[in-house]
Amino acid sequence: MTFVKVCSVRAVEHAVWAREAGADEIGMIFADAPRRIDLKVARAIRRELGPRVEIVESTTEAVERERHEANQPLLVGVFARQSVEDIERVLERVDLDLIQLSGGEHPALAARIRRPVVRVIHVADGMDAGSVLREIDRAPHAITMLDARSTQGGGMGQRIDWSIAAEVASNRPLVLAGGLNPDNVAEAVRVVRPWAVDASSGLETDGTKDREKIRAFIAAAKAGGLS
Repeated sequence: MTFVKVCSVRAVEHAVWAREAGADEIGMIFADAPRRIDLKVARAIRRELGPRVEIVESTTEAVERERHEANQPLLVGVFARQSVEDIERVLERVDLDLIQLSGGEHPALAARIRRPVVRVIHVADGMDAGSVLREIDRAPHAITMLDARSTQGGGMGQRIDWSIAAEVASNRPLVLAGGLNPDNVAEAVRVVRPWAVDASSGLETDGTKDREKIRAFIAAAKAGGLS
């Protein structure tokens, strides 16, 4: 079944909802962004989920295996345009399972981080599957996420071209993000066939996480992967 990440969680209660609904990963934003999490809350979420899961490789196979052996969601820290030193300072406070680089970081940065890395490629106008695949190959030791480009760096709820994502996914495992919600994720999974899906604003009502939307999103994503 499709791996599912619930991103930009900012409350322990919301992390519990995601875990109960079957989320595979829970994302917390440490970048300078509207959904940035308080460090004290991040530490509380770590305690709620249990100790860090040791993942030795930045591969989808390793991440999936360790998540299921641990029987708990993996905790992902989202960073953008921050130094390795900034990331390390957060790791000293919050024992994250994976690191997500969302700010267009140089591929070499991933090799310097002592956690498995998810590297986001923002699919801009004019990019095709070939150019995305070449960008993926610049960072062979990182998992790839495809998201939309915006002035704030992240997708901000904007969809990417699923036909491009589908062609890429037929060649490389990837995480699909950008404008996903409970109403469209099953179709996205059927069309693109990604290894994983990621959603943030599509799981909110009035700017905060919605328990029913989280439940519906995960159920639809998992069901879409079986069709």
